[in-house]
Amino acid sequence: MFPRSLRHDLGCYFRKVLDKGLIWYTPYPNWRWTGSFPREWTLRNWWEFLAVLLLTIVGAFLRVYRLEALPAGFHGDEAWTGIEGLRILEEGWIGPYSSSALGQLTGPFYLTALTIRLLDASIFAVRLSIGLFGIATIPAAHLLLRLGFGRWVALFGTSALKVSYWHLHFSRLGFGVAPLAFVSTVAAAGLLWAMRSFDAGSHQERRGIPWIWVFAGGLLGLVPYTYFAFPTFLGAVGAAIMIFLLLQRGPLRRKIQPLLPLVAGALIIAGPVLLFAIRSPDVYFGRMNDKTVFAFHEYVNAEGMAEKTGFLAGRVWESYTLLMRNPRLDGVDGIGGVGALDPGLALLAYAGLIVSVRKWRSPPHLLAALVVVAALSGLVFTDPSAGSMRRSITAIPWVFGLAGVAAATIAQLAKRHAGQWGQAAAVGALLLVLMGGSVWNLSYYFVELPNSPTFKWTFTDDYLEALEAAHSFEEPGTIYYFSGRRKFGYETIQFLYPESRGIDRSREYGVFDLERLDRGPVTYVLEGIYMEEVDRIVDLYPGGELIIDGGEQPMYAIYHVKE
Repeated sequence: MFPRSLRHDLGCYFRKVLDKGLIWYTPYPNWRWTGSFPREWTLRNWWEFLAVLLLTIVGAFLRVYRLEALPAGFHGDEAWTGIEGLRILEEGWIGPYSSSALGQLTGPFYLTALTIRLLDASIFAVRLSIGLFGIATIPAAHLLLRLGFGRWVALFGTSALKVSYWHLHFSRLGFGVAPLAFVSTVAAAGLLWAMRSFDAGSHQERRGIPWIWVFAGGLLGLVPYTYFAFPTFLGAVGAAIMIFLLLQRGPLRRKIQPLLPLVAGALIIAGPVLLFAIRSPDVYFGRMNDKTVFAFHEYVNAEGMAEKTGFLAGRVWESYTLLMRNPRLDGVDGIGGVGALDPGLALLAYAGLIVSVRKWRSPPHLLAALVVVAALSGLVFTDPSAGSMRRSITAIPWVFGLAGVAAATIAQLAKRHAGQWGQAAAVGALLLVLMGGSVWNLSYYFVELPNSPTFKWTFTDDYLEALEAAHSFEEPGTIYYFSGRRKFGYETIQFLYPESRGIDRSREYGVFDLERLDRGPVTYVLEGIYMEEVDRIVDLYPGGELIIDGGEQPMYAIYHVKE
């Protein structure tokens, strides 16, 4: 098929590439897990330990501060997390998959069940169960970046991660997104540890390798239990493992030695979810198949291959510039319109990606580049109307590590060309970028974003206040629910008021009528445009108790009629 000379040249090129082998830019972490090791390591690295502890404490505060109030209201998908947590408390193991909310992986719900058990069924308990994953991601990210790129890159990246509005939002929202970021971070750290420990020339190291790789495989096996954006991460990991093993020196048998324990560990842990996917592929993969770009209306309605190709090219541009810009607004999670990172950090991350591609022989750089590129590439082929920030969540913490890689490279270049003073100036400028980005992220998330139209539309709290007022009566009785946005069977109501009885009386979801149907006490709940009916109800059934929303623009009215 190819000319013999070309085949010969390609063969020589690939042999030359393989002969160069791997390059590690960080020393081997000779961590011996004995009883005294944690104490000894902490004493040697006390200031780094305190720094990571402080970063985690600050990150934890930012992820629990006003957790019930921001985001406002309680999204239906969050409520499903709580409902599934309650189901686990009642039934125990519910399997790896649930059909709720168009289909969800259930791994995070088991922690939700625990927080509900400890704190009662509440908005705070649901969000905290997800927030704990977000908090744990901070030290996990430091471990990953420390293993891969060293202390300074790890501290830089972790400092940026703790204030990232991208990560903050999904750590404060009861979706299963933040758990994927945490589990993929821990799995990548375990894999890098196994790779770093792999030494084909040491018999003592080889005896310990299988267990290290089994452990790494087990961590990877946890990933499919979290959120449906995981395939791009596993694909990138698979590619990184293949390249890593190819670049190993030594005979083929020794090169592939880690594969069996790695796969065994992954299969053991991921067994239940794999069995479900095999037995019910239409159910398990249905959500993924429904969200492809090829089913999106802009692609379907495009005329001719040229227009379709142009649309896909636009998706490539949108996807790969996500760190800098995100023009599409998301009515599911309420964000969009700005890039995933602040401008300064985004530029550093893209620069770090270029550096990592150039250093692809280094497993950490290779893995970082592959995971980020895979996460962004996955956006090209998925429905662009929503989900860009959620589906690319596996790029955390790598994008912050890449920003740290670029920062370290800049500092090194400054020292090489301008000496110690040049390096000091570069470090000062980089710290300003980091601090400026921190201010931007916190200001955007806690001040600007909550006031944006998309966020306000996605997360409203008027119905929560209305329901709380309706249930403030000693006997609210049957609730007549008038709402143009939601049914009385809305998941939030199911979770927070599972014993409540109600009937939809709106034009959108029921039969509109103000007549009292029940002999016992009834409570009229009127939201939005239906508030104008409250005077008619008072005239029909005088003597009841009336509650009107006290805001500048009242959003609900409650009228309670006793027997």
